[in-house]
Amino acid sequence: MKKYGWLIGLGAVGLLACLPFFKSGYAINFLLIVFYWIGLTGCWNFMSGYTGYIDFGSVTYVGVGSYVAGVLTLKAGLPLFPAVLLAGLATFLLALMVGWPTLKLRGAYFAIATFALAEALKQVCEEWNSLTGGGSGLTYSLRLDDLTYYWIYLGLAAGVVGMTFFTDRSKMGYAMKAIHQDEQAAARVGINTHWIKIRAYGQSAFFMGLLGSLEASRLGYITPVDVFNVHITIKMVIMSLLGGMGTILGPVIGAGFLQVIEDVLGTSFLNWYLVFIGVIIILVIMFMPKGISGAISQRVARLLRKS
Repeated sequence: MKKYGWLIGLGAVGLLACLPFFKSGYAINFLLIVFYWIGLTGCWNFMSGYTGYIDFGSVTYVGVGSYVAGVLTLKAGLPLFPAVLLAGLATFLLALMVGWPTLKLRGAYFAIATFALAEALKQVCEEWNSLTGGGSGLTYSLRLDDLTYYWIYLGLAAGVVGMTFFTDRSKMGYAMKAIHQDEQAAARVGINTHWIKIRAYGQSAFFMGLLGSLEASRLGYITPVDVFNVHITIKMVIMSLLGGMGTILGPVIGAGFLQVIEDVLGTSFLNWYLVFIGVIIILVIMFMPKGISGAISQRVARLLRKS
């Protein structure tokens, strides 16, 4: 089954790519948002889920990507796609510079350092009025049509899941899992743990930069408070926990599950849906400590042993 996993995934992506020819309106817009969150959560899971280094500042790369693409299109007059690619490159380079010192920190220190970075950059964008528009924000002048965003987000989500799939059983994947289990032991057997962490951090930041810049252009208007909002990071963490941290399909299941219950409960219980969502999250974490994908895997394994 695992051997043909990438073929099954490719078939699913192909079906979803064809869906707009048969469906339109709300369903497509809803899936577009789900793909966006699968991409972001997959990035967070790739770094934090596999290495165990919990990143509370991931929104940094969403925000920086949004502003780099916005400034390049508005101030330098670049077309949107080159600006988005440069935004991804900028976040990749920023992650290398930030990761080099901070990924030597362990435990809560790394999480605190990345959280502080996001808050610091938010303040820089608020104060640098001539470049970023300050607290008033930036208005994007370039936007694609919704169907194009649908296919791009689907492609990026599939790309992030595919990256996780092929890394999972590669030397790098085993090294990341070894770091998660016992970093000192991994270093003793010859793994360059610092380089592995920086590489994973840079890869995840690159895709976050792409997604952040594209989402900023789709929404058309950004402010520092919106694109550096810590709730974006918290949502990535919750989706990873729900789906299963350090797994290939965890981000897909977690993002899909949370977006569905948010949508269903939000329309029926406008003032109470966040309470219900909180209770559901607590119950899932209590009774499925390995996430929904972990619980499904255990159930399937038990059934196979009985048969």
